[in-house]
Amino acid sequence: MQWLHLFKIQLHSVIELLSNTLWLLSAELVAKISRIFTIIVLAAQLSPMSYGTAMLALAFHDVFGLLLRAGVGSQIINCKPSQLESFAKNGVIIQWGICLTIAIGQYSSASYLSSLYDNDEITLLLQTMAIIYLLYPWVSIKIFLIQRENKMRWYSIRNGVCVIIENVTIALAALFGADILSVALGKIAFSLFWLLLFSFTPVKSYGVACNLSIIHQMLQTSGKLFNTEFLRGIRLHADTFIAGKLLTPELFGFYTFAKNAGVGLSQSISQVYLGALFPYLCDLERQGQLLTQQKKIIALSLIISLLFVIQALIAPFYVPFLFDEKWSSVVPIITILCLVALPNLMIDIVCCLQRVNEQYHGETVTRLICLLVSLLTLFSITPNEPMEFALAIFFSSLFCLVPIYLMKLIKPFASNFRTAI
Repeated sequence: MQWLHLFKIQLHSVIELLSNTLWLLSAELVAKISRIFTIIVLAAQLSPMSYGTAMLALAFHDVFGLLLRAGVGSQIINCKPSQLESFAKNGVIIQWGICLTIAIGQYSSASYLSSLYDNDEITLLLQTMAIIYLLYPWVSIKIFLIQRENKMRWYSIRNGVCVIIENVTIALAALFGADILSVALGKIAFSLFWLLLFSFTPVKSYGVACNLSIIHQMLQTSGKLFNTEFLRGIRLHADTFIAGKLLTPELFGFYTFAKNAGVGLSQSISQVYLGALFPYLCDLERQGQLLTQQKKIIALSLIISLLFVIQALIAPFYVPFLFDEKWSSVVPIITILCLVALPNLMIDIVCCLQRVNEQYHGETVTRLICLLVSLLTLFSITPNEPMEFALAIFFSSLFCLVPIYLMKLIKPFASNFRTAI
């Protein structure tokens, strides 16, 4: 009867992952409906040049925000029960240090980034959005504890509300003539409600501590996590930064719209799934069941990836219906960019498994290889039109799977070689 007991445990764990994913996807679906409304309003109210400026500023903002992902979140979610209290107490200080660093860094570098792209409007957007980093540390530890406990229903509902408020704020601000500043106002609205809704999180409060040895230990791990998150973020936005320099402002606006309406929506689905997957894998690792569940995880991930194919198929229908006629020429680009999420999800899952097993060096190597492959593809093709950029990104994502697969084949032989030595 032992096999029946193990089967029930495995079935329960898969159902838990599905439940968490469905809650996150449901909240994301509602939020994305408001997001589509926002994209429609921005597409109608902004010119292609203004749209491109707003998306470029958001790309820089996302890169600065990568430091948040390299903080203590993964460590609190993944740590052993005996480490939880000390990590939570000392993590507060680290979070404040990271957020203050990001806020100062983004604010002070805004002028330089604006001059780099010869666009003064980027300065105001980046400096305005830098304010929000002063709000996150107040509730971030509570959010990590909620994710550790796999309470995704509680988390997803409140996060979804915050995203809806952000999107509605952007749309209303654009309708009332705020132009590109509307995206910054939306980010501020999101952060304020994020602080309000997550201040009453039903988790144990551990307080604050300053143990220098624990802080040093956590910062060492944070440094490794930052390497991987930075490489991932640069790879995701590399085409935007390069296109901003190579394309005319109008063509760049068309490309960023296509990316936002295509890969932007599919990427949100990936982030939701990975957000549910990581705490679930950490829990399996603590129970010693991770290896037995990996095939089921890959199978479920393939099912999730079908959503990207569906989006690519319906893009020629929803884009002309939802958006202004001036954007109709980018439909083929959106279709291609939707499919970029397929290989990217596989890459993220490989890195997620490496992080759960605390293989931070291996995750960094994986991210570095993917970044180099992407940059090499972009510079080899040297695109000078939006369609060429879309094709370069699609093929570079496929090419990234080759070295990852080869690394998987080589790893057992490398392990045997080290053992023999």
